[in-house]
Amino acid sequence: MTVTAPPRPPRPSDPVDRQDVEALVEALFEEARQRARRRRRVRMAVVACVVLVGSTVFAVFERTAESQNSSPALTARSGVAGGKVKVVIAGTNDKYDVHDGSLAGIGTFKATGAINDAGKALAYRTVTRHGTLITLRYVAKGKKGTITYVAKIDTNAGTSRWTIASGTKAYKGLHGNGSETENASYTVSILKGTVLR
Repeated sequence: MTVTAPPRPPRPSDPVDRQDVEALVEALFEEARQRARRRRRVRMAVVACVVLVGSTVFAVFERTAESQNSSPALTARSGVAGGKVKVVIAGTNDKYDVHDGSLAGIGTFKATGAINDAGKALAYRTVTRHGTLITLRYVAKGKKGTITYVAKIDTNAGTSRWTIASGTKAYKGLHGNGSETENASYTVSILKGTVLR
């Protein structure tokens, strides 16, 4: 049986073969390339994880925002899609004989049709010096929000028209207009017309 001895490590004084040096350099370069590839893979994996976590967090926040936006007030708002409306306002135009835009009376309102609500109503009256234009500002405070209607009565032309000046809560952004009529004693005003978003 023969035993071969392992190759002797080179001594510093031994001559260096050019091919050995080139092979050693090539091996070092290859090892550096492999390390660079590993680093790139790790970085790509980290970036992919960050993107995945970021998109998941964004989706959760967006879903939370959507659920908050479907609060009762906003759900009620979406329920006022538009259409015909009739608003009966009683007991607001006969308390005080004012012409300067101050409070004329406090009463009630009931809206049916595209708006279904009821509650307290306040009326403010402005009359021009010669009485040719009467402006009634009705503030109707219901369960779903407040709507301010402005009725302009032209006594010369015999016309009476209303518009929505503003709205809150479920009525925010609501628009509308129509005609206004009153009973013989001016104690009940009836607004008929159309509302829309």
